Amino acid sequence: MRLTLYENSVCMIRVLRLVLLLLLGSYYCQSFAQVHTEKDSLVDFIHIKDVITRDRKIMEYIKYGLGASQTEIAKKRNIVIDSLSKYDFENKKAFLLFTDAIFNARVSRYDRAKKYLIGAVEAAQNTPDHFLPSAFYTNLAFTQTDEGNPIEASYYYELVKQEVQKLNDPSLEVALYINISDLYCANELYIQSISSLDKAQHIINENKLDYPIFYTIINFNKAENYFRLENYDSLKVYHNRLYSPENQHRKLYSFQKRTGYYLLLLEHRYTATISVINVLLKDTKYVKTDFDLMQLTTAYIKNGQADRAKNIIDQLVKEQEKQNHPGVKYRLYEMLGQIAQIRNNPTLAAHNFELALEQSKQNLDEVTQVGNVSAQVRVKDVQGLYYKNLLAFKREQLWLWFIIALAVLTVIVIGIFYRASRQKRHYEKLLYSAQKQELAFINSHEVRKHVANIMGLLDLMKDITDAEFLKSKKYLLYSTEQLDIALRNVSRKLSD
Repeated sequence: MRLTLYENSVCMIRVLRLVLLLLLGSYYCQSFAQVHTEKDSLVDFIHIKDVITRDRKIMEYIKYGLGASQTEIAKKRNIVIDSLSKYDFENKKAFLLFTDAIFNARVSRYDRAKKYLIGAVEAAQNTPDHFLPSAFYTNLAFTQTDEGNPIEASYYYELVKQEVQKLNDPSLEVALYINISDLYCANELYIQSISSLDKAQHIINENKLDYPIFYTIINFNKAENYFRLENYDSLKVYHNRLYSPENQHRKLYSFQKRTGYYLLLLEHRYTATISVINVLLKDTKYVKTDFDLMQLTTAYIKNGQADRAKNIIDQLVKEQEKQNHPGVKYRLYEMLGQIAQIRNNPTLAAHNFELALEQSKQNLDEVTQVGNVSAQVRVKDVQGLYYKNLLAFKREQLWLWFIIALAVLTVIVIGIFYRASRQKRHYEKLLYSAQKQELAFINSHEVRKHVANIMGLLDLMKDITDAEFLKSKKYLLYSTEQLDIALRNVSRKLSD
């Protein structure tokens, strides 16, 4: 019986040791994992103490972290959601909703994306920083632009503008005007788009912002607008600027190559354009868009290769059925009409041109509404500028009154000091005159009296006896002492 108890005790001790070792091992592994978190990872950003910096880093990570191919984006979304769910931090719910919104937007499920973004805005309403609401409203505007709803996009950009004004961050204001320029460009309002880019550049210059990424985007967006305006010279200027060393953007290579074939198109070098675009579509470094395919079809049609153009257009029309982009559909149906004309099929050409006309009317209505919104925004900008200038004028007016009051006060103080100085000099002159008269009196009466006495005594001493000499010597000594006193008195007066 004793042996059994002993064996049980030994077993229990061994079990306790094993449990302790397992607990210590788990603790050290967890500590090691926390200490050795990969730098610039999502987990690393979550542990940032400063809320504003953390929110911006997480936002940027989610936006670009889900920028994977369609086959990988679901996997990336799950990884991000899993990482966010493991930790408790402020605005966690908003970021979870934002992740689902970005995922749905990337797979063209815009209604779901809008729903999640509105939820993210509501979740971030209580945050003291206005950055998150402005970022969520911006992505709502992106979603509406991609969905082909420019009016809603304009509305959300107006909300972004209100949030940005509260933040007083010039860099966010620059980003806002760049995004608005994209909306204008997508709706064929190229002059307004360029105007927005000029505003963004003005803010950069005024605040001396050093953001190479802004420099690159503004150059590319202006090149895009000038291409669509068929302004070859301006396009070439901004294409060349994209090759300057100041540029910095993850899509810089794509911007350079795209504006390069824009120049070839405007030069009517269609064979070269076709060759360049086909090479770029196979280039893994190049970020491809449907706009590249549309320009390829344009080059095919201009080069007399209608069959190849039609194959691409049919593919694009099928994709556009899920989206509402009347401007894009108008150009596709117009090209189909041109191809039908080339093939001498007037019935099909008329049908395609009729479809193009319907899309053109819808596009014109949307462009008109966007133009109206643009006009309202410009009016608000002018009003805001007026109130800003009015406040600046009142501020300068207050400073002017302050300077005038200060100048008057300075003149009064100088006048007082000048008057006191003149009075001082006047009193000094009076005192000097009085001292001069007193010295003249002392010299003429007190000093001269003793000198006369001494001279008289010396004259008497010429023919006197010894007794009289002693008496005269006494008087002479007295007069000498009085003369000494008088001279000391004069010296004292001079010293005073």
